[in-house]
Amino acid sequence: MNTDILKLYKQLDDMEQTKEVNMLKNQIKETLYQNLRMHFLELTSIGRVIGYDELQNELKKAIDLIELQKK
Repeated sequence: MNTDILKLYKQLDDMEQTKEVNMLKNQIKETLYQNLRMHFLELTSIGRVIGYDELQNELKKAIDLIELQKK
């Protein structure tokens, strides 16, 4: 689902930035932030099972991947 939302956002990004387009983009961003928060809550639950140190190690790997994407 997030993939479809991201594709839609990219399509909107390429359109003329009217008031309606910007409103849709803001709604999409809010949806993505809500999804991100839910994923973090799920990760916390996973950490209870696999251990918070292991979860922290995996999150550090994810941060490294994000740093590569930023470049």
